[in-house]
Amino acid sequence: MVSVRDELADYVALQRLLEQRAALRRELETPPDDITTVRAALLARQQGLGGRQTRRAELAAEQQTLQRDLEALREEREHFRRQKSQVTNMRQLSAVVSELDHVESQLKAKEDRLLEAMQELETLEREVAELGQEPDDERTRREAAEAQWETRRRSATGELESYDRRLHELKTRLGETSLARFRKLWASRKPNAVVPIDGHACSACHSELRPSLLQQVRTLEALSYCDSCRRLLYDPEQFSG
Repeated sequence: MVSVRDELADYVALQRLLEQRAALRRELETPPDDITTVRAALLARQQGLGGRQTRRAELAAEQQTLQRDLEALREEREHFRRQKSQVTNMRQLSAVVSELDHVESQLKAKEDRLLEAMQELETLEREVAELGQEPDDERTRREAAEAQWETRRRSATGELESYDRRLHELKTRLGETSLARFRKLWASRKPNAVVPIDGHACSACHSELRPSLLQQVRTLEALSYCDSCRRLLYDPEQFSG
């Protein structure tokens, strides 16, 4: 038959292992700040590059359209210039001049827009080239951080496997009855199902413990629970490992 001391010692060890495993899993799921920083910088670079490449494609398409439109407008302007030289009265001249002015206005607007597009394209080409090439110092810093994080992840994975083996051993040693008791308590009180006394009080809820209960905790007469929060109590001086 398992003694109260042994059962309680296993409960304390089991909770500590569960806490350590949970902390390690959180660490694995949360990259350190230096990794987050270099990844964010790389993502910002990639997003900036993608946005500029999209804009470059839009401008290139607009440039082609503008060039076609300008070619058509220049032909139209030549047409009205020829007409102007052939008019025979003021009424015809006025109409042709009006059409010619309209074409000239459209030409000016589209030429201005083409110039703007070409200037923007020139700027975008430079930015795409810059963003497409990660600076050596930035790449070195990112690769070093990633390598260090990967090393830590591999180490932590090995630690997790060690925790899992020790947990399996503890659960096997406890047996189904004791393990069921712990699981029930853990389900309602985790991550502090088994807590040390703090002087004359429960360290979890800070309630003052009855003298008889305190004595029972210290003498290990039976498993003892806090009257207030119903957590399992133990004397840290007896389970300090």
